[in-house]
Amino acid sequence: MEGNGQIYQLIGKAIGMIGAIGKDKTSKDRSGAEQFKYRGIDQVYNALNPVMAELGIFFCPEVLDQKREERTTRSGAMLTYTILTVRFAAYAPDGSSVSMTVVGEGMDSGDKSSNKAMSVAMKYAMFQLFCIPTEEMKDPDADVYTDVMPKGANKPAAGTPQVTTGSTVPAPVKAAEPPKPAEPPKPETPGSFLKKKIDEMKTAIPGFDFMKARTELIQAGKVQDVPSATITMDQAKKLVVEMIAYYDEKKAS
Repeated sequence: MEGNGQIYQLIGKAIGMIGAIGKDKTSKDRSGAEQFKYRGIDQVYNALNPVMAELGIFFCPEVLDQKREERTTRSGAMLTYTILTVRFAAYAPDGSSVSMTVVGEGMDSGDKSSNKAMSVAMKYAMFQLFCIPTEEMKDPDADVYTDVMPKGANKPAAGTPQVTTGSTVPAPVKAAEPPKPAEPPKPETPGSFLKKKIDEMKTAIPGFDFMKARTELIQAGKVQDVPSATITMDQAKKLVVEMIAYYDEKKAS
């Protein structure tokens, strides 16, 4: 209808009466993991129903085209995928109307794929017709810009303290964090001392065999038969001294 019917004035009024509809719902996959935020069809109906009832606006849908196909999930389940092309006509009390054509898609493991596609088509038809925002408009006075530079001014170099417009006090510069104190060296244990000396003897003494030498030294009564896990530092040092002497004697003979 040409632009002199009630519907044109009523849509403008509805836009002014409908508040924002935030993306408050969270989509979840079959495992329950959250995917993304969205606005549900129930939220849209709840926001528009009182406005449309007051102004006398109503919708009539007409499905122009339907496409359906079956798809298989990774787990092997069958899903029905439906695409609907729907024309919605919005009517005013005087019979004037405007229409719009939208596409809705829906997927379901049962018999609800067309229902879902119709709901999606209806939701987005309402979004487009009434220009529904996702959040409330901000008060222009709520934004205050104190760091705006005059046109043509050079951008300050990185690291230069910033001065806000209308102020002579430079912005605070974050103090450098003091260096962390070095951790004190860990005290040497009998085990670590013995391991270090064994590695040195392996490099310096050809044919070095720690277990063989230790066994012979124990049998000769030169060192005690003490497990490595309980050996003291004095016992470890004595074992190293006797082991070096043991190999020196072998070398001399």
